[in-house]
Amino acid sequence: MLITDRRQGAWRLRLWLAAALAAWLGCDASLAAQEVARELTIAPEQMQQFDAGAVEVRAAKKSIVASLPATIIPPLNARIAVTAPFAGTVVKIHVLPGQSVKKGDLLVTLASRDLSETIVRQKQAEADLLTAEVLMRRQRDLFKKDLVTADRVSEAEAQVEKVRSLAQETRRLLAMGAIQQNAGGYSLTATEDGRIVEVRATPGAAVQAMEAAVLLDASDQIWVQAQLPGAMVGKVAVGDRVELPEGDSGKVISVGISLDPVTRSTTLLAEISARGALMTGQTTTISVVRPGAAREFEIAADAIAWIAGKPHVFVRGESGFAAAPITIKGRNADVATVESDALKPGQKLATNGLAQLEQMMSGN
Repeated sequence: MLITDRRQGAWRLRLWLAAALAAWLGCDASLAAQEVARELTIAPEQMQQFDAGAVEVRAAKKSIVASLPATIIPPLNARIAVTAPFAGTVVKIHVLPGQSVKKGDLLVTLASRDLSETIVRQKQAEADLLTAEVLMRRQRDLFKKDLVTADRVSEAEAQVEKVRSLAQETRRLLAMGAIQQNAGGYSLTATEDGRIVEVRATPGAAVQAMEAAVLLDASDQIWVQAQLPGAMVGKVAVGDRVELPEGDSGKVISVGISLDPVTRSTTLLAEISARGALMTGQTTTISVVRPGAAREFEIAADAIAWIAGKPHVFVRGESGFAAAPITIKGRNADVATVESDALKPGQKLATNGLAQLEQMMSGN
């Protein structure tokens, strides 16, 4: 009986200790929460320092998912290489980089012996074809009169097909590319309306057959290419809106499905609807955005402070500032999208003297 009483007493003691510990922890957590939420009273003469540059909390109409450095590139199928179908020497350049051209406009004029030889071969092939067709018809007539065998007719027909193939090949060669023939050479012409990107040919230089002499862009659209970190791959999808600092916008059209073993990132491509002042090769920054959700706010990136390694903002109160915890959803150099239960639209946030406010919060 005595042993049972002792066991019950020990059990009651453990229950009391557990309850006391839970109460103490709850009180400590409450005190900690009050410490974070309490307002730091600032002397009136010091408030001007902290109020300077204060920014307003706004409900997030859009949420920044990622902010990435990017490069402007041309669309893969919008850049056209105008090639020289025949080797030759550049005689005259008719266009300059950046110039707009219409389909059929002259680009480069070349003197070409290869073209002259191809024209001669075409005329010879067409003459040979006429001769072969006459011979074939004669052999057929003789065969009908039993004066030649069927083999002679077959040989004549085969010769016609051979010469016809040669004639067709030379015609295809002369039809390659958008060219205008002239005495001793030809001129390359624009295959589409567009803008000249690069003129690779120079007067007096030799151009090889099928070498690109001029590059032109046939579209005002541009693409941006960025490296998306592996941790962000599941957060960015095709169709997401993309915004540039210059005010242009577009959408994501491709997200890679494999990571580079060195950079641990994949390639993101976005399409920008209008070129504007952007140039291919230019570096910029893109923000991938989505419609804002509940409890998401847009604030100035300069308003974010770090207390005990966690992001906070300092909200302006009646006589000072109170630290409010936030979760950063995305940010760029100027704006951040954050999630918080402690913020409301219209509140003012400090952007000056954050280090001093952090020290005051810690009691220093």
